Amino acid sequence: MISRASCGVTKRSLRRWCVSNVAKPSLVTRAVERLRRVWRYLRWRFKPALCFYLGNHLFMNWMPYGIRHWFLRRFCMVQIGPDSSIAMGCFVTGYHIEIGSNTVINRYTYLDGRVPLKIGNNVNISHYTLIQTLTHDPQNPDFVCLCKPVIIGDHAWIGARAIICPGVTVGEGAVVGAGAVVTRDVAPYTIVGGNPARYIKDRTRDLRYRSRYFPFFDTDIQ
Repeated sequence: MISRASCGVTKRSLRRWCVSNVAKPSLVTRAVERLRRVWRYLRWRFKPALCFYLGNHLFMNWMPYGIRHWFLRRFCMVQIGPDSSIAMGCFVTGYHIEIGSNTVINRYTYLDGRVPLKIGNNVNISHYTLIQTLTHDPQNPDFVCLCKPVIIGDHAWIGARAIICPGVTVGEGAVVGAGAVVTRDVAPYTIVGGNPARYIKDRTRDLRYRSRYFPFFDTDIQ
C-alpha cells in the first residue's frame, strides 16, 4: 500500500489542489449577480424613497392640484377619489392610502399609509392633523414595531392638530375636536374631544353636504 507521504501528497497540498480546482464563478457571472443585487435595492428601497422624497418636498410644496395629485396617484400609489383635494404642505408616506370622493385634507396633515389607511367620502381633515398607522411597543426589549390600520368613515370631521393613533376607527359622521388625541374607536355620529378623546355629545344624522374645496393658489380664498 502506497501512502500519501511517499507520493509527496500532504493534507496541505491536497487542500490547496482542491481549492484551486473547484469551479469558481466567472467574472461575468459575478458581475450579473452584483447587478441583480443593485437592481433589487433600487427597486425595493431607493425608488420608493426617491418617489416620496420628491412628492413631499417638491410636488406637495410647489405644484398645483392637478400635477400634485397626478404624482401621488402615479408614483406614490395613493388612491384619490373624484373631487377630493390634498392641500400643499401635507406629508404622505406608504403605499396603502385610500381616499374617497369629495374629501378635503388641509395643509400640513401627516398621512401614514405604511399599513392600510382608509379615508371615506365627504371627510374633512383640518390643518396639522396627524394620522399614524405604526407605533412601537414600549415594553418590548427590542422596541418592536406595531402595525395597525386606521379607518375614517364618511362625513367624519377631524379638527385641527388632532392625533389619530394606530388601530383607530372613526365612525361615519363622527367629529374629533381640535387637539384631541384619539386612542380608541369613535362611535358613528358622536363628538369627542380632549386627551385622551372622550365622548361629548351626539351629532345629527341628517348630513347631506358634499365637501369640495379647491381654493385659489392653495390659500383660503375661494
